[in-house]
Amino acid sequence: MFLDHFKMNSHPFQERPPVEWILNDHRISQSLARLDYFARQGTLALLIGPTGAGKSTLLRLFIHNLSKNRYRPVYLHFTGIPSSSLLRLIVTQLGEAPRRGKDHLFLQILDRTAKEDLSTVLIIDEAHLIDPQALTDLRLLVSSALDTDM
Repeated sequence: MFLDHFKMNSHPFQERPPVEWILNDHRISQSLARLDYFARQGTLALLIGPTGAGKSTLLRLFIHNLSKNRYRPVYLHFTGIPSSSLLRLIVTQLGEAPRRGKDHLFLQILDRTAKEDLSTVLIIDEAHLIDPQALTDLRLLVSSALDTDM
């Protein structure tokens, strides 16, 4: 009703507005530059801030701005799950059918990312909800990926 009254094409207060609507001020630009630097040079980054500060929105904008010819973003936000489920979710997001056993999941992730022409950027939103065992497995996964690059 108010859309017609104000001659609007879409709802202005969407939960996930289009990235074009995101205000790109100096703080956003600086944050995106740091995330871009991480994507090019880093191994592990942590984005922190208070609830409602716009971390997830910033990540959406970051993913949107990533070069599609250079990076493959893998975005996860279902983090309050057991370790093996998180690893299966990563494998699924990489486009493969998960195998049984944590050791097979580790190898699947490492093999798939090594064979990929694009650099995989794993983005975990709501990481504070990650199970401690899953956090340990992610640390081991990152360490294993570093070892294969040598």
